[in-house]
Amino acid sequence: MLRKSFRSISVVLAIAALAASAGLLISDAKLWSPPGASSAAISAAPLLLIGIAFLFMQPVIRPRSSELMKNVLLAGTFLLWGAIQLMPQNHLAERLGNVVIVLYVMDLAWTNFSSTNPQKGS
Repeated sequence: MLRKSFRSISVVLAIAALAASAGLLISDAKLWSPPGASSAAISAAPLLLIGIAFLFMQPVIRPRSSELMKNVLLAGTFLLWGAIQLMPQNHLAERLGNVVIVLYVMDLAWTNFSSTNPQKGS
């Protein structure tokens, strides 16, 4: 029952993230902007929503512990990136942006290494 709830929450959040992504592109094209929403909030919303959605999906997919760590790292990276969008653009935001880049590189390197590991269980 709890897994079904987590799956439903994750799906709703993922759909909201897709809608927020579309809103971001529409806003960027200057076609429409949500009333009262700052450009920072419009940029942050898809990142925060999909990061949270991915966290809610973890109990549903029940990954191995190493895969769970990788998935939490990826979700955390999206959440950090979203938080940076809401910050004033200063030296700290720039440094945290660089941390996000490093975390994404680590995640993809981890994926590459685990994909080529011949001892990987299937």
